[in-house]
Amino acid sequence: MAISKTRFKILMSYLDFLWAMTEKELKVRYKNTFFGFLWVIINPLLQMLVIGFVFRFFIKEPIENYFLYLLVGLLIWNFFSLTISKTAPSIVNDRLLVKKAKFPREVIPLSIVFSNFINLLIAFGLLIVPVLLAGVLSITNFPSLFVGTILLLTFTVGFSLLTSALNVRFRDITFFVQALLIVWFYATPIVYTINIIPYKLIWFWRLNPLTAVVQFFQNAFVSASPPGPAMIAANTLITLLIVFIGIKVFKSESKNFDDWL
Repeated sequence: MAISKTRFKILMSYLDFLWAMTEKELKVRYKNTFFGFLWVIINPLLQMLVIGFVFRFFIKEPIENYFLYLLVGLLIWNFFSLTISKTAPSIVNDRLLVKKAKFPREVIPLSIVFSNFINLLIAFGLLIVPVLLAGVLSITNFPSLFVGTILLLTFTVGFSLLTSALNVRFRDITFFVQALLIVWFYATPIVYTINIIPYKLIWFWRLNPLTAVVQFFQNAFVSASPPGPAMIAANTLITLLIVFIGIKVFKSESKNFDDWL
């Protein structure tokens, strides 16, 4: 019983510290801003208007409620890309804190993930209004929202731990991630539907864990087609693999952070 209480106290201390770091991230981002949390929806709205106006002329297969469809995908993408861009160099950027204090190093990238996730929840909360007005929200699609959220958060945590740990030793990782994100955006069904992809090339999208995630969210909010069983299985397997590798690599590399920083 004593051991259980000790572990519980350690867990609570860890969670308190993680929340404190997450709260700090939230406060720093919107400090001295006029619109504050509204920026989580303003930027995607501007992207939606520009991208939607251009790409709707090139979409071969018409997509119902295209601008809402596009906005949902952009919210997911902005969460993921912004998070990965910030977590990859996060340990290096906080080198002074790492050297001065002894604490679980993974809290640094995790606090960025969770602060951005809170922003994402706020953005989708604001999105409910236009979705209700458009009449495309269905309670029967809510399981898609739950599964998509779990997959998105899990993959983002795993990829963040992996890149942030490797970037301490190999500083090129940050530049590699920035270049990868440019390609990754177009390899994710955000501005188009997966239905336009030839079947012989669909395996490439199954290698992208964000494919099923975006499809789940688009299904939940605009009643678009959900991902198929093969897509879900492949994306879930890759997500679990990335999480496993990310945790192992971070645990192994973090022992030498002080030396490399």
